[in-house]
Amino acid sequence: MSKELTLLKRSTKETPTGSLYQIEPLPTVAGNLQLLKIRIPDPTRTELGDADFTVANFPGFEKKYLPLPQFKRMNKPDFYMIELLDLKYDVRAYFSNPPLDKQLGITS
Repeated sequence: MSKELTLLKRSTKETPTGSLYQIEPLPTVAGNLQLLKIRIPDPTRTELGDADFTVANFPGFEKKYLPLPQFKRMNKPDFYMIELLDLKYDVRAYFSNPPLDKQLGITS
């Protein structure tokens, strides 16, 4: 773990795909970033990175976008997520239900 992450870390969770850190909120155009995950490289997901987003109206989002070919539902033991993979971009995006901050009991 880097010195910088040690200084920013408030809580951590180990997952099969990497470590999750709660950091001081960083403002972005999509809202405050407060969770940072350092993923273990995955040879099946070679994109430059990925981002997880919180959606206020998840049922409406799911109904509108899941039928589109670049969206895929992924079932996990305690939640599910929708993955967006658009081959025009070298990233993936994920939308979890419930969102990760709710799963971990983190308030903004």
